[in-house]
Amino acid sequence: MGTHCTDCLESPAICCGRCSATRCKAHAFEPGDRCESCERDYADEAPTRRSAKLIFAPPFAVLVGGLLFGLMLPVTAGGAIGAAVMCALACAATISAGVGACRLVDRSARALFLRQHATGLPPARLLAPRTRLRLTR
Repeated sequence: MGTHCTDCLESPAICCGRCSATRCKAHAFEPGDRCESCERDYADEAPTRRSAKLIFAPPFAVLVGGLLFGLMLPVTAGGAIGAAVMCALACAATISAGVGACRLVDRSARALFLRQHATGLPPARLLAPRTRLRLTR
């Protein structure tokens, strides 16, 4: 748990958008961050994000590398040097596409996490007292 003081409860300066925890100016968290418990929840979901990266990144990277290799095949200069340059470019494109897919998964997961908001309770309302029905036999 983080450090909290009485000012965090009595005169808050910021409120966590996800769980509505309040903090004073001294304990305020950075913009784009949540409170410690919410950030811990986000960190606990890292294995799920890692699995999503393993699902999406390799196929996308292989597709991009294969497409680039196939498109550059007729254009390459003949010989071993041309083939080596073409393979190097295809490998670089493959690695770049894999890294880009991983970053996309991370950024979209963080954006979805920051988009989560606390669902407050609806305003209270008074109901009229119920009249009891008397059953007659």
